[in-house]
Amino acid sequence: MFDLILEDANIIDGSGRPAFRGCIGIRDGSIASVGDLAAETAAGRVDIHGLAVAPGFIDSHTHSEISLLARPGAEPKARQGVTTEILGNCGFSAFPLAAGSRDAYINYAQPIFGHPQIDWDWPDWDGYAARLARDGIGVNVATLIGHGALRSAVMGLESRAPSGDELERMKALVAAAMKSGVFGLSTGLAYVPGIYSDTDELAELVSIVGSHGGLYATHVRDQVDGLVASVEEALEIGRRAHTPVLISHHKAVGSRNFGKVELTLGMLDAARSHGLATYSDMYPYIAGMSTMTSVLPPWVLAGGLPAMLARIADPAVRQRIARDIDTGLAGWENRINAVGWGNIVITTVNTDGNRDLEGLTLADAAAQRGKPHLDLLLDLLLEEGGKVGRITRGSCDEDMVRVLQHEHTMIGSDAIDADKAHPRQYGTFPRVLGEMVRERRLLSLETAVHKMTGLTARTFGLTDVGLIEAGRRADLVVFDPALIKDAATYAEPRCFPAGIEAVMVGGVWSVRDGRLTGQLNGRVLRKRAHAV
Repeated sequence: MFDLILEDANIIDGSGRPAFRGCIGIRDGSIASVGDLAAETAAGRVDIHGLAVAPGFIDSHTHSEISLLARPGAEPKARQGVTTEILGNCGFSAFPLAAGSRDAYINYAQPIFGHPQIDWDWPDWDGYAARLARDGIGVNVATLIGHGALRSAVMGLESRAPSGDELERMKALVAAAMKSGVFGLSTGLAYVPGIYSDTDELAELVSIVGSHGGLYATHVRDQVDGLVASVEEALEIGRRAHTPVLISHHKAVGSRNFGKVELTLGMLDAARSHGLATYSDMYPYIAGMSTMTSVLPPWVLAGGLPAMLARIADPAVRQRIARDIDTGLAGWENRINAVGWGNIVITTVNTDGNRDLEGLTLADAAAQRGKPHLDLLLDLLLEEGGKVGRITRGSCDEDMVRVLQHEHTMIGSDAIDADKAHPRQYGTFPRVLGEMVRERRLLSLETAVHKMTGLTARTFGLTDVGLIEAGRRADLVVFDPALIKDAATYAEPRCFPAGIEAVMVGGVWSVRDGRLTGQLNGRVLRKRAHAV
């Protein structure tokens, strides 16, 4: 006796193998049987009429920590077919928090996490997970521990190496997080405070992750002119720590760097041939989204936002910043120089006085205000307390496709739930299935679904989700391959896709007929204990 049987489904099981027609029997929130179930009994039956049924999509790279508390239904993701989100990326996680540095970290990270009205009332992963469980969530959640949060908890946003004691404290926090079910560690080496760390520090921390069976995910130090060296650093850390390496949103930025991903993907393949597991994640867009402060030289941000704001008010400091942008600094990802003022878009501000600048490039905003480019940028940061979001148009379609097609690349939205969102928040997965699969025929349907489900589950060690097979959780998405299409644009990013008919989380419908049901059946996923 099944609770529910889905009949006449075109099953794409997440493994990458060809689709097949069949039924899916669900019992107690799990998949109990797959195949010919015509003779079986069930409390309910739903005829899928030959539509595609896939495992619920796993967003391998998100920044939804605080938006899940503000909007537990996770509608922008759920209506894409996402049933699991992996948090804690780019060095930003919602934990650990320490009394002395908590407010400075939250203040600095607000453009990434959004929703300043939410009270961060937890110190660690267990506390944050308990808050999610108490409030309820519409999707499953797994997490990495962010190196930026970790470093901030122990030594603030300081521009220096950790002392021996501080490094040991960070290692202890990583070990505790891994024991509590975290899946690995992430870095954001283009961001404060990760930008102040060196390879030795990172290898020490990642070795703790590796000993617990986790992985190392990195927003590398430089996606611009130093991309190749930055990927090599990531691989060196993985080799020294005996830990799998995931290159986050693997891309090259700036036209002078286009084509370099062919080399860096080859580097990952070579490392894999010598025994180091390597992966990438990517989204199907050539523009990314982040904080505006991260376009500044790293010395400007040392000590956090208050220190930064004091510096950039000084005319002498402004002259130094201008020189650094013009000539570059060793080890710094100089995005303004690589892409130009006309390719960096102001997405979000906090004050009404600057609302007219949202959606403008820095070049257009400077012209509108009658200011030099750098003065416009620094004045805007001063007026907004450093809390400004940006979209940067800096990559190319050929590189994006090359990364997406690579055998070991997963799909991750890298979405930020800002007031002026990036379209990837609403359209990543349908865009892959509609544009990349159906329209451009760059991937087969089965391969694309594998990159959204089974590959991601295997990479992170998610044992209960990601495949349609007996014993897995009944997380499913029903969609029409002929109709699925993203609708979100840069001008109108908050538009839901077409073609997603229904989504199930743990045997409960979270989306029916393209709309949220209000059911919050997601759960916190924890990595199973690994012998150390």
